[in-house]
Amino acid sequence: MMRPRLPVCSRCLARSKGFSTTATWFGESQNAPFPAQTAYARLTNRGLISITGIDSADFLQGLITQNMLVANGPSKSIRRTGTYTAFLNSQGRILNDAFIYPLPDLSGNDIEREWLVEVDKSEVPSLLKHLKKHKLRAKLKLRALEDGERTVWSSWKNHSEPRWAAYNLESESASPFSLSSNVVGCIDSRAPGFGSRIVTPGAEDLRTYLPDEAQIAGSEVELGAYTIRRILHGVAEGQSEIIRESALPMESNMDMARGIDFRKGCYVGQELTIRTHHTGVVRKRILPVQLYTGDLSSEDGPVYDPASEISLPPAGSNINKAGGRRGRSAGKFLNGVGNIGLALCRLEMMTDIVLTGEGTQFTPGTEFKVAWTAETEQPAEVKLQAFVPSWVREHIQSGGVRKPALQSVDTDGERARGFVEQLGEEAAQRRD
Repeated sequence: MMRPRLPVCSRCLARSKGFSTTATWFGESQNAPFPAQTAYARLTNRGLISITGIDSADFLQGLITQNMLVANGPSKSIRRTGTYTAFLNSQGRILNDAFIYPLPDLSGNDIEREWLVEVDKSEVPSLLKHLKKHKLRAKLKLRALEDGERTVWSSWKNHSEPRWAAYNLESESASPFSLSSNVVGCIDSRAPGFGSRIVTPGAEDLRTYLPDEAQIAGSEVELGAYTIRRILHGVAEGQSEIIRESALPMESNMDMARGIDFRKGCYVGQELTIRTHHTGVVRKRILPVQLYTGDLSSEDGPVYDPASEISLPPAGSNINKAGGRRGRSAGKFLNGVGNIGLALCRLEMMTDIVLTGEGTQFTPGTEFKVAWTAETEQPAEVKLQAFVPSWVREHIQSGGVRKPALQSVDTDGERARGFVEQLGEEAAQRRD
């Protein structure tokens, strides 16, 4: 059994050193404990919306970044697996990050096809309003599920998992679970080996539906343990971290999480997303960060201290270089627990990642800080160090999924890309 890899920094990669998944315990714990290597958690912070009707798949196809059809399928059949995705506004900014699950169709009647949309619980009313605005004459029904009607779970265990694993799109069911159990789920593809997403009917324990240790291992842990594990992996979730109508999909790492299909047709917000993919450079990304006040205790990756008494900066606080006068912001702090957190970081300022031939502003040993005014009206300050997970580094250095293999020559697409590249070259010549 293999442990899932957690984030590592560039210096660690250069030394070919593994990242430790163990935590150092300091005295009595006051925050959530370090997450177990094998466990499952009830995600009470997530809500569900039901979309039912013959037009439900086509309706979602025009609103989300993921493809509702089987990729490259000659029959254009509707997907039968759950997936990670996002709803965007017309400017290409994220409204909601989401998971979408098809419920098993036991009757074989497409008229009653049903999908579950999982989003941040506090965002259910606003997303429902967004969906109703685009419903028009589509033959479908929308409703928010009541508390206890269904339960969302995250499950993880020590096992080797293929990179970006997913259930077979050509399978006959929506998940590896029994159709009669009414349980649906999918691999959580936001980080390698991150685990599975599962939705069960009712509010009973997950073991009620999946007693087999081969499917679900470990015991139930609190939501806080899942949050810590998620932050250590650099995975943002919900609109407290993926800011509504502000965050961009690729800055939020959705391209690496297989939440965007760059070959599907039009959807709301598609223009900016596809243009950035083909011609732009993603200069900012959400990364895990270590918070500290003295000296940095670890250079191998963020280390969670459950007894930490560090005050967390307010969400959205600017990150600046420590010492000297305040210059350009290096990023924004998003959320944290104890002495770890997530931040939207300028890669060429806070990390050794080189994106273009223009050079980098990063200097090894540079410290960054977040300063703010506390509730006591006293100035507060904390230092911050960003770490680049290995899979993020690999994705950036490989150029991302820029030119996927096609089964046939897409002449219209090639012509459009050539036109965009020509415009970019002309703009560069004007600048010179």
